[in-house]
Amino acid sequence: MPDYKKLTHFLYGRGEGEKEGFWYSHPLDDIDGLTEEQLFWVPSPNSLCILWQVGHIAHRERTHIGKFLQGLQGTIIPSQYEVFGPDWCSTEKVRQSVESVKAALTWVSEVRGESHKYIESLTEDDFQAVPQTSPDGLSVAHWLFITTAHTALHIGRIQLLRSLIEGKHERAC
Repeated sequence: MPDYKKLTHFLYGRGEGEKEGFWYSHPLDDIDGLTEEQLFWVPSPNSLCILWQVGHIAHRERTHIGKFLQGLQGTIIPSQYEVFGPDWCSTEKVRQSVESVKAALTWVSEVRGESHKYIESLTEDDFQAVPQTSPDGLSVAHWLFITTAHTALHIGRIQLLRSLIEGKHERAC
């Protein structure tokens, strides 16, 4: 039987600032060195900025783990970060909603920390459990792995936007 906890920590990047783990799991590392202006840059008015991509990763992670798996009730995402939800949001609306880029990135880091605490709390049997709050009757493992695939998709977008900002050729994996 595979060690689900070890695999999940690997897919979630193991923790803030740590380089070990899946290379498409570190949204904060992938934006290291970018300015606030670069985090809000978009190639066209209908595009989503890098900051939205990073915040969206945290929004979905908090929803999948906090709501679907832990069954948390009430406000699990602060209102200023709802702009990172599943709907398209203009860069200007993101600018108006978040109190600061630093605060938004701190929230993203805190969400990742909460996710790792939850993963650490699981037993091997917990990964196969289907929480009552799970849409479509998916197991804990399903939601954790769906979330990492979703994160990887958005990190790919972050990397593409960064390559456009820096005027570098798109990095191939």
